[in-house]
Amino acid sequence: MRLFAGLGLSLALAGFVWAAPTFPRQPSVRAIEASIRRDGARETVNALVDQNRWDYVSSRIASGEARWVALASQLAPGTDAGTAEDLPIALAYALPLNARAVLAVARTRTVDLTDVCGVPFIEGAAPNIPAYKRRALAAVERVDDPGLAPFRAACLDALRTATQ
Repeated sequence: MRLFAGLGLSLALAGFVWAAPTFPRQPSVRAIEASIRRDGARETVNALVDQNRWDYVSSRIASGEARWVALASQLAPGTDAGTAEDLPIALAYALPLNARAVLAVARTRTVDLTDVCGVPFIEGAAPNIPAYKRRALAAVERVDDPGLAPFRAACLDALRTATQ
C-alpha cells in the first residue's frame, strides 16, 4: 500500500512540475519548433489554441513565408478537428504566394494535397475564387523542382477540378 501511495505522490508531483508551453502574443517559428521538440505537436497546438495564438500562426502560414509554411508539416500531427481544417486553408492562401513551399509541405504527407489545392475556403471567406484559382494555377505551374513534380501535377489537377 505504501508503494502505491508513493507512486501516486510521485506522479502528482511530476504532473505539478510539468507545465504546458507558454507563447508570447506573436510566437516565432523558432519558439514553436522548440515547443514541438520539447512537448510534442499535440501539446503545442493545444497551447497555441488555449492561449489564442492559433489564428496568428495560421495567418503567418497563409502569408507564404517559407519558414512558416514549413511549420505546417510539424504542427499537422498535433491538430484535431478544428485546427486540422485550418491548416489546409492557411496553406491554400499561401499557395499563390509560395507554391514551392506549399508543395514541399505536401511532400511530407502530413497534410492532404487535395485539401490544400481543392480550394478549401469556407464559403464567403475568399471573395474571388476564379481570380484565386488563376493565381494559384500560375504559381504552381512555375514550380520546376523535379522532386516536387508529382505533387505539382496532383495540385494542378485538384485546382483545375475544384468547383467552389
